[in-house]
Amino acid sequence: MNIDNNFFWYPALLFPAIPIMLLVFTNKYTALAMLIRKLHIMSQNNEINNLSAERIQILASRMQLLRWMQTFSSISFLFNLVTIFCGFVGLPNYALIFFIISVIFLILAMSLFIIESQQSHYALSLHIQDLEAYNKDKISTN
Repeated sequence: MNIDNNFFWYPALLFPAIPIMLLVFTNKYTALAMLIRKLHIMSQNNEINNLSAERIQILASRMQLLRWMQTFSSISFLFNLVTIFCGFVGLPNYALIFFIISVIFLILAMSLFIIESQQSHYALSLHIQDLEAYNKDKISTN
């Protein structure tokens, strides 16, 4: 494989991006986990009147996507570190292979992020529809 003299800097460029992505994914996970726990407590206290199966399915799907986003980002970070290590010890061919693997896992994580974001927007649009219906009902009863 042909590697240019600046190859060592490529994984260094990815190095700060991956932990930031992991932080974003973890924040999304924390917010979603808090929502699920709140819904669970509300259901235990019979405070939920109508929570559709579709919304529960969306929550479960989003949790699964977040799990894989975090996993793929972590694997990408690991391979990025191995790339840097191989660059230090003078194994440029292995470094290139590990860098390619790191980028592939990062692409997978970002693809799942796009899908999860779309599901999140869809879930919020369902809430907006409920609010609009509630507003119509409230106006018509007055």
